[in-house]
Amino acid sequence: MRNLMYSVLLLLVAGAIRPLSAFGQAPSKPSAPRESLLEGLDREARVSTPEGVHVYSQHLVQMLVGNSAGPVYATSLTGRLAQAEFTARHGKRKLISEADIAQAFNVLMKETRAPDSFVADKDAVHRNRIAFENSLPAMISYKSNGSYCNPGEAVFVVEMMIENVDRPLALSPNFASKSAFAAINPPVRMHLEQFYASHSLSEVTEVFNRLFNVFQS
Repeated sequence: MRNLMYSVLLLLVAGAIRPLSAFGQAPSKPSAPRESLLEGLDREARVSTPEGVHVYSQHLVQMLVGNSAGPVYATSLTGRLAQAEFTARHGKRKLISEADIAQAFNVLMKETRAPDSFVADKDAVHRNRIAFENSLPAMISYKSNGSYCNPGEAVFVVEMMIENVDRPLALSPNFASKSAFAAINPPVRMHLEQFYASHSLSEVTEVFNRLFNVFQS
């Protein structure tokens, strides 16, 4: 489990450090401290106002969808996710089980005609989730929700599955060449990028609609 956590952290944190301005906050001076992408998301997850939840949802959508489905769809998806996250936090909608997250990932792989090895089960989802339990306490709700997740957390875990499923290399915390590891593209990520590049915008948005429909069932 720790190997998993460090594998993803090396890729997303050591390899993708962003300044605070990447989350819509300008640094107070040129030498202001920098925070990682994941630290920024965890900070945003602590905010429960509608505006704060929307910003948090926007960055989760950017992480998962990027530019693959176009800005109009990304904006629409952000609104849907923000509404689901806000209502879930107030106990007005059901949470998402680890089993549903596994199903959503597998639907995504099926819809994009991925190799058979790109498959996940509930245990794999759980491992990817609790790998970040201590480092992302605001995002990962295992201590309070058990095997159920808030919608934003579920989107984050799907992204972690994309980074880790069928990954050919697991690293120890003492691995020295972080930059070399960061250059290794996760196989599921590479598959999805190829799919997005070779299919129309409407086909890509339909794939994401089916993914999120699993969460809403």
